[in-house]
Amino acid sequence: MHLKGRLQAGDAVYGVFCSIPAALSVELIAAAGYDFVVIDLEHTLIAPSQLAAMLLAARASNIAALVRVASPHQVLQVLDAGAEGIVFPRIRTAQAARDAVSFCHFAPMGQRGLNSTWHSRYGRDDLARFTNMAGEQTLVVVMIEDCEGLDNVEEIAGVEGVDVLLEGAADLSQSFGLPWQTHHPKVRVAVSLVSAVARAHHKTFCAIPRVPGDFESAYRDDIRMFILGDDRGITRRAMAEHLVKHQTKVISQ
Repeated sequence: MHLKGRLQAGDAVYGVFCSIPAALSVELIAAAGYDFVVIDLEHTLIAPSQLAAMLLAARASNIAALVRVASPHQVLQVLDAGAEGIVFPRIRTAQAARDAVSFCHFAPMGQRGLNSTWHSRYGRDDLARFTNMAGEQTLVVVMIEDCEGLDNVEEIAGVEGVDVLLEGAADLSQSFGLPWQTHHPKVRVAVSLVSAVARAHHKTFCAIPRVPGDFESAYRDDIRMFILGDDRGITRRAMAEHLVKHQTKVISQ
């Protein structure tokens, strides 16, 4: 089942941001058992050829791949290359959300350009059938990351075709003048508001647990979609823990 179908079924799904520009990183994330990966183009210099290989690795490894884009012009190429959905950063208005939906979907919901790609085995399969399937499987994820987006979150959540609201507590904290204070009461209230609005509009809310207790609290609140960090940070912490463990053994001898 595609990721969108799993979310609609109420399954708990877990993913990570992938910022390391390598197909191997996607394969390792899949091998670790995650349900999805968010390949990040916003904060990285992942080249088109690297992205194509990473999306191919996701298909081969049977892990859903979303892509966070840096610019709307990337959406069409990313979807044609095999992404199951797009993460749009810094969505501030309902019009921006409607544009996001239009970029991701074929008519009548949107204006995604038509082409024969690997989805239809380059035209071997019925193209009209593919356009119908794409509407059922493509995820549109919008991030609420600043005060303007927060002010308009009700209208954003109400846009038809938006599937997921993703919190951006780090940038929200900066927008409030509290850089990196992601657990400041003002930021926590904002994130809770995004979650509540998503639920009210029957949209999925995606949480990013940051400190011990965040995940358990979100799960108790019936949140079922989680991004559990970034591959670079996870790798660094694992390596540091591995090193400390061996240094401790030497000291204890």
